[in-house]
Amino acid sequence: MSAHGSMILGRALRIGLYAVLGWLGLYSFAFPLFGYLSYIGALLFPLVGVIEVVGAVLALTKRGRWAWVYLLGNSGVLTVTLVVFGVVLVGVSVHWQPNTEVTAPLYLAFTSLGLVLGVVAGARMQRPAP
Repeated sequence: MSAHGSMILGRALRIGLYAVLGWLGLYSFAFPLFGYLSYIGALLFPLVGVIEVVGAVLALTKRGRWAWVYLLGNSGVLTVTLVVFGVVLVGVSVHWQPNTEVTAPLYLAFTSLGLVLGVVAGARMQRPAP
């Protein structure tokens, strides 16, 4: 394989990985958005989708801090979603019945916190973008 073909393959792989991470992050944020805000979440979801697409384009074209902000922001949302899922799974296994009036806003707050912490960590990153 030539150097040019290897570069194209690397770029395609990076685009694919960013797209998968963005899609997972988008839907990890959509669940608490719809769960707490209900129909208002449906109105906000296109805005969140546009922000995700713009973030992906900036991360792929600028590659500096924008790439870290995109990667760590989505990773923060995914991490919090998996942690909350694990806590709920363990709680349900011991016959805990979650009260959705309490857990829905907490879930949105925790995923928002994961997003903010990831974005702040990405903005402070000094290393070159992956």
